[in-house]
Amino acid sequence: MTGEFTFTDHPTFRSMIDEAVKTGARSIQLDLQDVEYIDSAGLGMFLVAHERSGEEGWTFSISNPREKVQKMFTLARLETIVTIANG
Repeated sequence: MTGEFTFTDHPTFRSMIDEAVKTGARSIQLDLQDVEYIDSAGLGMFLVAHERSGEEGWTFSISNPREKVQKMFTLARLETIVTIANG
């Protein structure tokens, strides 16, 4: 993922998750190293993916958020719900 992650990315994000699940992936980790901005809709998509993973028996996590993106996660308390790995 690169650039901005916003409401307009919903169809692409959903398709990406669907394809990974279809291949039999048991774990999906999104590397956000190159994501510079995320809006509330982007945060919501991560919550939906997390909820779906629990329902379908796979794991969902996020890695390497930049400082600005990490601040959004902290404000939204996302790290209390979704696993966020740094480094």
